Amino acid sequence: MINVFSGDLIESKNIQNLLESENIEVFAVNQYMSSIEPWALTAGGFNPVTLKVNDVDFEKAKKIVEDYVSGILEIDKKNN
Repeated sequence: MINVFSGDLIESKNIQNLLESENIEVFAVNQYMSSIEPWALTAGGFNPVTLKVNDVDFEKAKKIVEDYVSGILEIDKKNN
C-alpha cells in the first residue's frame, strides 16, 4: 500500500469517502488515535492521519486527492 494523503481527521474522512465512492479501497492509519492525542503521533499533532491505497489504485487516488486539495471537484450529476 502507498501513502496518498496525510492530514487531520476531518479532511482525511472527506478524502476517504471520496476515494471509496470511486471503489478505491482505503486504509486509514492512526484514524482513532488522532482524535485523542494527535501530538503523540506526529510533531505538534500536524497531519496525524495517513491514508493508504493499493498500488494499482494509486494514480487514480492521487488525482482525486489533488482535485480535492485544489478545489476542483466535479459531482456526478447522474446520481442527483
